Amino acid sequence: MNTENFDFAEFSQDELKSFATQAIGLIENPEKGIGAELFEAIISIVPQPCIEAIVVDNIERPERVLAVWRDDKHYHGWHFPGGFIRFGDNREQTVKKVINKELEVGVKRLKFTGVLTSGVDSRGHTVGTVFLVELDGEEKRGKWFDRVPEELLEHHKEFLEKALGWK
Repeated sequence: MNTENFDFAEFSQDELKSFATQAIGLIENPEKGIGAELFEAIISIVPQPCIEAIVVDNIERPERVLAVWRDDKHYHGWHFPGGFIRFGDNREQTVKKVINKELEVGVKRLKFTGVLTSGVDSRGHTVGTVFLVELDGEEKRGKWFDRVPEELLEHHKEFLEKALGWK
């Protein structure tokens, strides 16, 4: 069925919710992914859990943090690696996957900071859990900082202040 020329505006909100419920209920194997378009549609209306990783040189006595430059439709500036918790993953698995994907290196140690975030941005409402991460090897991307980087995303400045006391 081609829905491009279909006028969904003809339907009431209750009818649209019913269609969406039925359609989502028919998706098989969500652990294999649901596609970017459906994911973006869902996150625009339902809070999504994510993790944020403050990569440090030493978990016990952090003196430096690693930030990665990001410039896309959602953010512009230095940021900490992070991502959404995918179907079937837990927080720790997500941290390891994100670090591997964004920095091409493994995780030596990680520590939950107790800092939880909640905010609405261009994608929707996210609820983040922040971890300190020590790498198991040399990162392929990013830059180390011994102070809060200029152009660090605003909500990541809050993470640094809450988790490490950096201002």
